[in-house]
Amino acid sequence: MRLTAVRPSTTIALLALLSSIALPCAQAQSRPIPGKPEPVPPLLQGKSLGPEPTTPPARPFHDAHYGVSFTVPPAWNLTRKDGDVSTFNLDARNAAHTAQMRSVASISFNPHPYSTFSGAFFYFSVTPNVTANQCAAQASARAPHTTSTTQVAGVTFTHGYDEHGGICTESRDEIYTTHRADTCYRFDAVINNFCGGDVSGVQDITERELDDVRKRMQSILNTIRFDSN
Repeated sequence: MRLTAVRPSTTIALLALLSSIALPCAQAQSRPIPGKPEPVPPLLQGKSLGPEPTTPPARPFHDAHYGVSFTVPPAWNLTRKDGDVSTFNLDARNAAHTAQMRSVASISFNPHPYSTFSGAFFYFSVTPNVTANQCAAQASARAPHTTSTTQVAGVTFTHGYDEHGGICTESRDEIYTTHRADTCYRFDAVINNFCGGDVSGVQDITERELDDVRKRMQSILNTIRFDSN
């Protein structure tokens, strides 16, 4: 049996015909559908939600000089040096210029990877040689922000907040201060976000997600203890 050779011109014509059929199909599949969000590019996709990391493990922090302890949760980092993971004066904007940052714990993972959440920091700082009124005033950033009092491990704290941002709230700082031995003890629970939800599949952080992060910070605050005098 003799095979018939296929002429080059015939091959080109067949390829052109197949291309003309496949191209509209491919365009139809890739063309955005009105009202339907575009898929998130692989490099911008958050990690899949699974078991939360547990390393480093939970561990105690103790400042022997000022007699303060608290527990660092699992998968949070701790440093005593300002600038390692954050900048104290940028996050705690109304802290006294004489305030000394003693430590900062920072979450090492994103519990809400498809939101605009960008970080959480728990600061401990002190301001020596201040009055009780000056210490309480640190918890109120500016009017109309108000303050209240709250009990933590039997110690009365003044509680206030500060927040800032342009088109969204980029940072919210829950401030807790208490006065002991002419020193202001201050704890800042800072939650940072970036603006620009609904971009590349990332949504603005929800109140439920914010509340989850706040509870994580509150769990640290609840472990604060002062050494007995």
